[in-house]
Amino acid sequence: MTTSMPEHAEQWAETVRCRVVSARSFGAFAAVEVVAPAVAAAASPGQFVMVAVPGEGFFLRRPLSLFTVRGDRVGLLIENRGRGSHELARAAVGDTLELAGPLGTAFPIDRVVSGLLVGGGIGCAPLQYVADELRRRGALVTAAFGFRDLRQSRAAAAFDIDRLWLTTEDGSVGRRGTVVDLLEGVDAHPDTVVYTCGPLPMVSAVQRWAHAARLGGWASLEAHMACGTGSCHGCVVATTEGYARVCSEGPVFALDAVAAP
Repeated sequence: MTTSMPEHAEQWAETVRCRVVSARSFGAFAAVEVVAPAVAAAASPGQFVMVAVPGEGFFLRRPLSLFTVRGDRVGLLIENRGRGSHELARAAVGDTLELAGPLGTAFPIDRVVSGLLVGGGIGCAPLQYVADELRRRGALVTAAFGFRDLRQSRAAAAFDIDRLWLTTEDGSVGRRGTVVDLLEGVDAHPDTVVYTCGPLPMVSAVQRWAHAARLGGWASLEAHMACGTGSCHGCVVATTEGYARVCSEGPVFALDAVAAP
């Protein structure tokens, strides 16, 4: 593997103040929708926004995947797991959130006839937008989501995907095991494209499964981000092509480019 990092220009996105028009709770998650016409007009599935945390003492924005983009509204799925995400998950109708984006690379979806969406935990978030765009183009969409337990699996109720299979590690919902255990029973069409997002060990396991099934696909990688624009180099990951910044060269990479942990 090479150790160089591809030369890419840093990204830039104007910060916009957006009014919250919908806020729903799903266990450990909150689905928040804001009016953001400029973001919606420029967005593609797989991209993300950097969101300012309301209140004092929060200096860094939080990266959140675009969960839905419908008309001039942008949806965000937030997992309540830290001080910053806790404040964002508390957003109520009428509140204002500051968004910068859309940022990052997108999932290729043109000319796809069948998509298999594989997500783990909060990694499921960008896959609703992918499902919406694939269905709009007439593609068959199947999803397999894995969650830790009952509370986390309640996030599945926020999704609108007809063919959605669930698994939990403790067996409280759906099949007991990991999402890759679900894939072992999938007889995928040869033209199926895999779209996955979640922890790196999960993505690597999906990569191995897809390789054995002779399927290609795309992965959105998770990483801690400080700037979201490529300037701080704080989200660098190893790929088969060298090191890359998740926020600017990613978050979407070819599935076979993901380097095993």
